[in-house]
Amino acid sequence: MNNVLALIDLHISSTNDILTNSRELASTTFLGRYAFIDFVLSNLIDSGIDDISILVQKYYRSITKHLGPSSTYLKNTKTGFLNILINEKELANPLFNTDVRNLLENDYVLYDSTCKYVLICPVNFIYKIDYQKVIEQHINSGKEISVIYKNVKDTDNYLDCDKIVIDSLNSVQKFDKVSSKDKEANVSLKTYVVNMDYLKNVILKSNNVSQLFNLDDVFKYLSQYDQKMNCIEHKGYARVIRNLKDYYKYSLEILDGDEGSLEVFSSDSFLLTKTHNSRPVLYGKNADVTQCIIANGCTINGKAKHSILARDVIIEEGATVEDSILFTHTIVRKGVHLKGVVADKRCEFKTKKEVIGTSENPLYINRGAKI
Repeated sequence: MNNVLALIDLHISSTNDILTNSRELASTTFLGRYAFIDFVLSNLIDSGIDDISILVQKYYRSITKHLGPSSTYLKNTKTGFLNILINEKELANPLFNTDVRNLLENDYVLYDSTCKYVLICPVNFIYKIDYQKVIEQHINSGKEISVIYKNVKDTDNYLDCDKIVIDSLNSVQKFDKVSSKDKEANVSLKTYVVNMDYLKNVILKSNNVSQLFNLDDVFKYLSQYDQKMNCIEHKGYARVIRNLKDYYKYSLEILDGDEGSLEVFSSDSFLLTKTHNSRPVLYGKNADVTQCIIANGCTINGKAKHSILARDVIIEEGATVEDSILFTHTIVRKGVHLKGVVADKRCEFKTKKEVIGTSENPLYINRGAKI
């Protein structure tokens, strides 16, 4: 789609959880092989959108390390673009380091573009969607801006997310927060389609609203006082990652083959990621593996049950890993039992023989820890 510019907005996708204390959520490993940004990029490329800019708030290194050459994701490197944008002026002043000011600092992305529409996507929502249909619905609405939402009844999984009250004209009447009292809610997926000229005008006038507002804040403000916002419903699978508990829960949900989550891996589309020249998994003669996702390069001589193992994980003979997620280069030595654990990169479990968390409170192990 040559008339659409996509902005992957990491400013409105960040979490302050322990899982992202040294990286963006976008570059955090998911299901052993992927990163969260892979799902957004794959949706875009699969929809024919390859003019993409990534608005990075912090941890620039982790994004560039994962993405590698843009050719990993672009179908045609002659016509496609993958830019990584950061507001260097405000890195030392996080309060003012917003996506609006990032775009002001890198305004060439908008002003050099010939696109008529801008698609703004977060990475903390996981879903499969055809953006071509979304763009068509936006154009047909005749409005300057549209927001994608999902109607949910399992509201406990979306607490404190934005919910939308929709009027009879399919426009946003107001935004609010999902609460424990809600039995049903139209949850905003924080994905917007905006006419390019309108967005340029919004960026220029944003300081008159608030210099601390992100685009998400500005859009919600303008929907009340300036421009009615069109609503587009997403009826498929969608999950939001707010914290470590969500990460653990939805990782294992996909591992369990949840019918809805399998939509993300449908056979009529593809899921792109950075590849590594890793060897196949090696299984020892006494290995015992049940219901696991295991990435290349792993060595399994012990027991692995209902777990996700990223690249180059080693489980020695006599070790047991169950209901756990292990990041790359983690080693579980002989005699160690892990359960309900999320272990970051390059951890080693050797001395402590029982390391146990729960589904409600998974135990997070810091990167490089020796246990």
